Amino acid sequence: MQVALVLLSCTVLSTSAMAGPAQDALEKMRALKKDGGMRDAAADAAVKNGQVEQWARDTLANQSQPEVGKPHIVVIGDSWADVVGGPTSVNGSFLIRALKDHNCAATSACIAIPGTTSSNWASLPFLAAVKTAAKTADYVYVMLGGNDALELMPECARKEKKTAAECGDELFAQALPNMYKIFDAIHAANPKTIVTGFGYDTMFGGEGCGSITRDIFPQCFKSPTPAGQGNRCLNTQLLRIQEAWKDAAENRTFIGKASILGATQVAAGDTKASTDPTNRHIDMDKMGPAKYWPLSMECFHPSISNCVAGQVDSCGAKVVMEEFHKDFWSKQSAVCPSSAVVV
Repeated sequence: MQVALVLLSCTVLSTSAMAGPAQDALEKMRALKKDGGMRDAAADAAVKNGQVEQWARDTLANQSQPEVGKPHIVVIGDSWADVVGGPTSVNGSFLIRALKDHNCAATSACIAIPGTTSSNWASLPFLAAVKTAAKTADYVYVMLGGNDALELMPECARKEKKTAAECGDELFAQALPNMYKIFDAIHAANPKTIVTGFGYDTMFGGEGCGSITRDIFPQCFKSPTPAGQGNRCLNTQLLRIQEAWKDAAENRTFIGKASILGATQVAAGDTKASTDPTNRHIDMDKMGPAKYWPLSMECFHPSISNCVAGQVDSCGAKVVMEEFHKDFWSKQSAVCPSSAVVV
């Protein structure tokens, strides 16, 4: 049976000497659990004490278990994974809701930890947790990388005085080897597991979110970047996360490539974006629509409070999981045996 471990992007970041909007957003994700999407006390203690494997075992034991005849999906990563893949309600995760809407069948569990980075998940305690989860998974869905940017990019610009492209190089020089460690650990634990994930959509469209984008890549919003090119500059660097997934899929046969690029812009009616698999792209000069990337979700998590039953385009979490189904799950016959492949 194929196993895919789902890793979403939630990263634990160290406090920088010069905190700003990006670091503030990161610290909020590391706060103890107050509602869905915040880290709980048990996870916090596990991270601090290096006992992530035992925490993962306990967490998985209290969630949905594999069932005969249904593929089992494990979601791993950061707060992004937690928001869309965690068992947030009696209706299950947004991932599972999207699959059910298309008559697909799977069980799922989530060990995402908000505030974590690729460096966290590539460390020995986290890798042990990853291997434990992979042993019972058919698919592992991985979301990571966003918190790495929040952690590393502001200081790269302020202290190291590098260009946006140079800082992007620095980000991926650290994150990519970490991701490969995670992927290879999954495969070593269960060679039948299929790993999948994607590099986000364009985000940060909510009112007030500009302070975060200008903190992550301040070089994009001042000279020598031409006036009016700030969003394009920032999107250029963030799109490299999707390119990393493409490269990983080309270098690891057990990785199933996916993309949700353009999903929220298309849902909001932006004709300069496209989710056509033969011409997928975002509107480079805009951020994600405010409706789907609000300040209340730290600007880089898809919205959940405005979800309406039966309306796929009502909230960000539903839009991105619908696109994930379209681009990846609809093509997995083990999960969606009766659905036509969506193109």
